[in-house]
Amino acid sequence: MQEHPYPAFRLGDVRGIYPDEINEPFVESFAKAFISHFELEGIIAVGRDMRESSLSLQQSLMDGIQQSGVRVHDLGLCTTELGYFASTMKGIAATIIVTASHNPGIYNGLKCVLQNGIAVTYDTGLADVEKIMFQMAHQQDVSLEINSQLDDGISERLPQDLHPAYIQFLKTQFPIDTLSDAALALNGLNGTAVTLAGALTKELELPVTWFRKLPGPIPSQGADPMNPMLTRQMKKYMSHERYDLGIAWDGDSDRCVFFDSSGDLIPSYYVIGLLAESYLQQYPGAAIVFDTKLCWNTEAVIAKYGGQAVRSETGHAFMKRRMRQSNAVYGGELSSHHFFGNFHHCDSGMMAMLRMLQILKRTDATISELVAGIRQNNACTPEISLKLDESERAFSELADHYSANATTVGTFDGLHFNFDDEWRFSMTRSKTEPMVRFNFETREDGDGLLASATDVIDRISPFIADDTKIADLLFIQ
Repeated sequence: MQEHPYPAFRLGDVRGIYPDEINEPFVESFAKAFISHFELEGIIAVGRDMRESSLSLQQSLMDGIQQSGVRVHDLGLCTTELGYFASTMKGIAATIIVTASHNPGIYNGLKCVLQNGIAVTYDTGLADVEKIMFQMAHQQDVSLEINSQLDDGISERLPQDLHPAYIQFLKTQFPIDTLSDAALALNGLNGTAVTLAGALTKELELPVTWFRKLPGPIPSQGADPMNPMLTRQMKKYMSHERYDLGIAWDGDSDRCVFFDSSGDLIPSYYVIGLLAESYLQQYPGAAIVFDTKLCWNTEAVIAKYGGQAVRSETGHAFMKRRMRQSNAVYGGELSSHHFFGNFHHCDSGMMAMLRMLQILKRTDATISELVAGIRQNNACTPEISLKLDESERAFSELADHYSANATTVGTFDGLHFNFDDEWRFSMTRSKTEPMVRFNFETREDGDGLLASATDVIDRISPFIADDTKIADLLFIQ
């Protein structure tokens, strides 16, 4: 078999352009291969996001599952975290959500977890699924296990609305009297968050106003809540009335970002520190998982409370794995994924919102006041995502230039350069898009960091494949 015959297979999930890289026959075949490889029995829960192609893909996915003799719970339009919750229910062998998360509307994909939220990655099963699909397509020797004991009546699609059960679970984890009554501006980016957050905030009687409430279609530039164009729209919306806090989710609601009362985005760099601190205050010495793009603030918080610092590769599936391996209470990823030990180590946009409301209630402070104290010791730039020509050569040239003066050079999940503990930068390849991410942080002067960051980007500029205006992206957050 040729290496990667299906380009939609990525390191952490399945994601590609519809219908060229992912389509109805593809997902039907995927379902059969997935069930065969993992020898699944019982029920598979299947849901979808709001993309135009998602309903058709979900139908074909369920066709493939039924043809394998396995029952289906049709979760309908739902958030990814609701799919994770489904995987904890009795009899559910796996959950598959049709989604491409924050990617533009031309993309779609599949996020897969086994029982109790165990993420399936390329190296933990998807490679074997791809191999089986290739063999099936080319009529090679492959035997698919079909449960012949199931008749047509049993293998029917079973609609299952889990929203009420999940909301009750959240209420047990976050009692209403522990939550701030801050006035909230919510932005679902026309994604699935509106289905869950709408019902949740109503149940909790939280004072909310919605921007982009209706599910679909997603904005033309995608449903990334940290996209500069989308953050500007959120700021403009919040300027019309007085809000204490803004909250936005990505297309499938597993990422959650926050805005202060002025409508300015609060970098996840600081949010991760606040959430980690709150959990370490509750569970002293516990493990905290984080990706290494920006880490100095997180490491300082963990050290302050005697916690265990656990590094992870970037990507939700890898974060889940490290969370489970270390039995961590919380994990934070710079992309604004937040992972929770009491949620089977999975990521949840709703739990991130509720935990922040608990922090505001306990501290009796605004999010701006909480972040101001952190900014005195740490500062960073926004993440800069660039499409590069000859990315391998670009990596090599930057490594050669900066390694000579760097105090330390790290190669875990990308390249990381530390300079006398004064400033640091990292560059990592995206696992979901053909992009390279650049991140810069400092413990000292923000102006000095901007100068250093500008030098790095200037050196990489000959390799930039598009007309990105770097000057608009380089500033201290």
